[in-house]
Amino acid sequence: MAGKKPKSAARKSNAAKSKDAPSFRHVARRKRSSGKGPTPAEIGASLVALFNSGKAEDVPGLWHHKRIESIESDGTVFEGRKGVAEKDAWWSANFTVHTARAEGPFTGATGFAVVFEMEISPVGNPGGRTRVREVGVYTVEKGKIVREEFLAAAGR
Repeated sequence: MAGKKPKSAARKSNAAKSKDAPSFRHVARRKRSSGKGPTPAEIGASLVALFNSGKAEDVPGLWHHKRIESIESDGTVFEGRKGVAEKDAWWSANFTVHTARAEGPFTGATGFAVVFEMEISPVGNPGGRTRVREVGVYTVEKGKIVREEFLAAAGR
């Protein structure tokens, strides 16, 4: 046992190396990232700006990977750009959007999240307005959105 430092002493010496950075024992050696290309923060800022300016229809062409996976809160999965286009066409044909606003992005190393708030009504029934609030969670790889998942408030 001579010459070996007790574990607590080793931790203290690691922490002493940098006053600002704590020492952790169970941390991966490399950090995660979304890879090359635009960052999640850049893509998220663009998505929010397009949505808030009424140009949400431009997002798929700019940012969706051709094999994107889009998951709705009920578990329905739309595959690829064609699947997302079908979903968007159905949405537009069945709902009128009266107000829409996006907040964010809230960014991370491999993606971002956006809070969406909309007031909608079924087409032909403007009196049936409903307020919708959901969170979109996006995963980015090499400058494209490869996965989006929409989370609804519990009980909705």
